[in-house]
Amino acid sequence: MWGSVRRRGGLVLGLALMASGCVCGQESPAGTAAAPTEAPKQASKPASNVRRAIEWKRLDYTCEGEAKLTVYLRNEMVKVSFQNKVYLMKQVISGSGTRYSDGKVVWWSKGEGGFLQEDAPDGDGKMIVKDCELNQSMNAGAASHSVKGTVSYLVRMALPSEAVIQVRLQDVSLSDAPATTIAEEKITLGQRQVPVPFELKYDPAKIDPKHTYSVNAWILVDGQLRFINDQSYRVLTQGNPSHIEVVVKPVSTPVNSHP
Repeated sequence: MWGSVRRRGGLVLGLALMASGCVCGQESPAGTAAAPTEAPKQASKPASNVRRAIEWKRLDYTCEGEAKLTVYLRNEMVKVSFQNKVYLMKQVISGSGTRYSDGKVVWWSKGEGGFLQEDAPDGDGKMIVKDCELNQSMNAGAASHSVKGTVSYLVRMALPSEAVIQVRLQDVSLSDAPATTIAEEKITLGQRQVPVPFELKYDPAKIDPKHTYSVNAWILVDGQLRFINDQSYRVLTQGNPSHIEVVVKPVSTPVNSHP
């Protein structure tokens, strides 16, 4: 009788445990841990395909016969718009001023003027338009863009009041070509003594960070070269300053010409 009761009690207990979902006396396999709940992945941002617009500096000119001409500058490139035509040109070597060419047409700017003509090997191509003058003086808006400094010499001598100090900011990047003048100042000595201050105002659009620039100075007396700097004074780019002190030295024999 008691055995029958125990069998029925064990059967009831087993059914109850199965109903509760309990698995007693069983261990998880060694080294097995519950899988961590993964955090939802954030959607990656789509890559931007928007390119930065190329920036060109615009200069407006009024030429002969009130003709309008527009120049767009960027590093060594220039776009010239004249009479519904646009010429894309690259800067080329020139003896003076700044010259751009596409092989057929040339834009030649000197200071705040310029002209557009057909490009010819002898430099005497047909003139397209001349006497172009910048509508707004670039010096009016470029006062903060300048190279400043002084010119002095160390020898004990006095120069006449009519002596002229000539200072130039030049692009000297090409060793096998003449330097290109970016800005220039001529100072009559008068009653001043050295060091004499100077300020070379320049158009920042003509400065290329990859190029090398220097300041050179001369002193002329009665048109003869008497003093000149014998070392390079680098400025502006490649970590060089915008304020310098130029020391010039006397030439061994005065000459009637200067650089």
